[in-house]
Amino acid sequence: MIRNLLAKFAIISLAVVATASFAEAHARLDSASPAVGSTIGSSPGQVTLRFTEGLEPKFSGAQVHNSTGARVDTGSSVSGSTMRIGVKNLGPGAYTVEWHALSVDTHKTQGSFSFHIGK
Repeated sequence: MIRNLLAKFAIISLAVVATASFAEAHARLDSASPAVGSTIGSSPGQVTLRFTEGLEPKFSGAQVHNSTGARVDTGSSVSGSTMRIGVKNLGPGAYTVEWHALSVDTHKTQGSFSFHIGK
């Protein structure tokens, strides 16, 4: 009887842990270059985003906008857990990166951050 209860408890515990781990498997932004909130001296050439999970390329992407809201990127691409966004030659000012991601386990995430070019 006790052995059966312990076995059932172990199975339920494993199921709870597995479910919690699976629920946490969303593609979160791990790092960015330029870094979130950073100030850099000149145009970066591209913006690179690294995520905590692999991404579905067809359903993930990003855009970069200047302070007036005009789009200043040349498109984005995804390989594994890395997203790259090409940008035009950017002048001094504030820029916002808006991204959306679909992880390989089909969870959607999105976010935005800014960086600044200049002094």
